[in-house]
Amino acid sequence: MKKIAAFITAAMLFIIAAAAVHQFAGSRIEANNREFGTWINSKKDLSYSAIAANLHEDTFMMLGSSEFQHGEKTPYHPTAIFRQAKLDVMCIGAAGNQCFSHAITMAALAPELKSKKVILILSPTWFSKGGIEGSNFAARFSESQYQAMLKNESLSQDLKDKLIKRTKELLEVSPAQKENAERDTRVLTEGTLNVKDKVNYFMHSWISSEKEKISVGLMWKISGHKNNSKYETAEAEEPDWEALKKQADEDFAKECTNDFAMKDKFFKTKYKPILEKRKNDEVKRSFKESPEYDDLKLFLDICKDQDIEAMLVLLPINGYWYDHTGFPKENREVIVGKIQEMADEYDVELCNFFGECYTKGWLEDNIHPAGKGWVEINEKAYEYFTES
Repeated sequence: MKKIAAFITAAMLFIIAAAAVHQFAGSRIEANNREFGTWINSKKDLSYSAIAANLHEDTFMMLGSSEFQHGEKTPYHPTAIFRQAKLDVMCIGAAGNQCFSHAITMAALAPELKSKKVILILSPTWFSKGGIEGSNFAARFSESQYQAMLKNESLSQDLKDKLIKRTKELLEVSPAQKENAERDTRVLTEGTLNVKDKVNYFMHSWISSEKEKISVGLMWKISGHKNNSKYETAEAEEPDWEALKKQADEDFAKECTNDFAMKDKFFKTKYKPILEKRKNDEVKRSFKESPEYDDLKLFLDICKDQDIEAMLVLLPINGYWYDHTGFPKENREVIVGKIQEMADEYDVELCNFFGECYTKGWLEDNIHPAGKGWVEINEKAYEYFTES
């Protein structure tokens, strides 16, 4: 009797604690604040529930990678531009995110994104010979988004199978994550009768979900943001793009005195020390072949299957730097034709900035947008998001 009483007491305490944690977390997951989407935070990006709870009827989505961490405190970054323009834009991306990570995100969030507009910012460096590295994918793998993808009944089985197979391949470097993903697949798509699988799935999923809610909620609060239950739509106020470009050019001129069209703070600390070492060390490099093209195709297949309107934005790379490393021009420029061909095949718009490889002020280092670059990206995004 004592053991039974102890078990019941423990179970009740667990339920009470679980309810308390859920209430604590749940009250912070739905920000109802236009600033949430342009809040750049890697934990937010991995939380299916945080993103889904903050997608509204007028939300647009912008997907990318490490560029979101560059220029964040400037007036040219999406954080500043879209808040000024009063557009509800959900920015998702950090170092390590590439096409396949975003393919899972699209498949997971598709029920909330139907008939909505999405922009995918493509970094040419993704299209290396090996494509995304398993370690980078594992570091940015969102199990909650993977589970939501598996639960998406409107997603074709063929696409779901491709996502499952590619995930398994990339998670070979992380046995624990691979094991969790395989268990999720067995429970959610194969209807396993294994009791252990089901118990582990529900316990692991619940704990992971609550951890996501708490971590995102706390970071949102610590960063000085507040929830606003009176979320309201607003008329977009278009920024003065020409004034922003002029200001960005003036700012960059004060920060660049080197011959590689980089901000001095990056050039002096990261690139100048390796100038001799990197000279002509990429003469065999090429964007001609890469698994990343197949991952991009999968992303576009999902958008088509789920009625999501997509636009691709192709960034430039620093021509001065890659001339120095010996990366042949023809092997760089081949990416433009390959991406354009894919855009034509899927009837999606391509905003091609690859011609800006030698434009001073467009990039702040070898690959990340500087002020002028961000203004031009955001100008095109604004036009795309607001056109009828």
